[in-house]
Amino acid sequence: MINNILLAAAVSIPVTPLCAPILAEEVTSPKPIPALAAPGAAVFGGLGETGSVPPTMALYEENITNNITCRSKARSKFFELGARDMSPSDSNGQWATIGNMKAIAWCRENRVIISVAGYNYNSVSELRDEIAKAF
Repeated sequence: MINNILLAAAVSIPVTPLCAPILAEEVTSPKPIPALAAPGAAVFGGLGETGSVPPTMALYEENITNNITCRSKARSKFFELGARDMSPSDSNGQWATIGNMKAIAWCRENRVIISVAGYNYNSVSELRDEIAKAF
């Protein structure tokens, strides 16, 4: 019964001549959107170097006791390494710029995930290992 009523209501919806042109027209943006210089520019835009060298990333995972101590250890290590552009102290994702590399220590429940991105794998791995020493 209810299905029949809904079907009858759907069939009886009038299609006015005003709807057709609105639904059929092509939508274009009034303002042009510039293309990115390179596919990785959005993700690794602030790494400093450009050119033919692709960015590299190193990851690490470690057990932690809780988020508060994790954030504190990450911030202390970042300060020790001369970090700039750091995230707020109450964020579980502690990130910073160290030299020309980006580093993050993501404090999640009982794990910390450390990630460092840059253009030289040896430097990225060395910085990742140095940050991991804090945990």
